[in-house]
Amino acid sequence: MQKEQRLLNLICVIAALGLFAFVVYTFFAAGAVISTDGLFFTVVPTVIAICFLAVPLQPIVMGRITKLLGTEYESRAPAVVGSKTAVGGTVVSAGRPPVLKSAPALRDTKGRLLPPDVNRMVAEMKREVSSKQ
Repeated sequence: MQKEQRLLNLICVIAALGLFAFVVYTFFAAGAVISTDGLFFTVVPTVIAICFLAVPLQPIVMGRITKLLGTEYESRAPAVVGSKTAVGGTVVSAGRPPVLKSAPALRDTKGRLLPPDVNRMVAEMKREVSSKQ
């Protein structure tokens, strides 16, 4: 996995450098930069080059965000939550917080599934009603 990531980063950096070289070449070869063609051949390759640079810069940006917020990035290493062991016939929690259960998929009057955001809102409303009682 690490080799593939390095290869992807290398390809993205080479593509971005090539596009930036094309922009520099366009500046010197076109003569007039402020024209429709000049702006097109400047802006479009620059935007594409920035998109190519987003892939190799993602770990750096996520590291800075993690350092800024003081939290660990959640999707890097999934945590094992709700691990249980059986001791003497009883189930004992391993000291981790319980897993949040999502609401069952709701259906409309015609039997179609409702969107996930609607399910989430209904689950939150039910939780608020049950906590008030």
